[in-house]
Amino acid sequence: MYRLIYVSKAAESLREDDIENILHVSQSNNDERYLTGFLAQNNRAFMQALEGERREVLDIYDRIKSDDRHSGVLQIIGEPIEKRAFPDWTMNYHRVDDKDGSSTMVLRQDDAVDALLNPEMPRDLLYLFSKFLRMR
Repeated sequence: MYRLIYVSKAAESLREDDIENILHVSQSNNDERYLTGFLAQNNRAFMQALEGERREVLDIYDRIKSDDRHSGVLQIIGEPIEKRAFPDWTMNYHRVDDKDGSSTMVLRQDDAVDALLNPEMPRDLLYLFSKFLRMR
């Protein structure tokens, strides 16, 4: 098993329905490849974790890097793992809400990030995603 986490910046042209399409396709593709993951959005910035067999994760990451809906793709973690941090999510998504935004899949400023994530996930991942989601 392997975990890869990267960050990127959304293209200016990326719209809300584009994100919904990305999530739908990702969930379907990940289910077929036995991948799990978590996508976090904070304004125009993204952080995503992918977990699964190393070759599958790296194949998906190669496709992600060439996707023109975002730029500045930078891998921050790539490591062998014994156990998944996101075992039940083919692709879960949370976004930091802005003053006018609303969504059923939103992490609001006052929500506890660790309450939304797997309580058994490694503390360093919890810290990493917590910091990312709290950035201003």
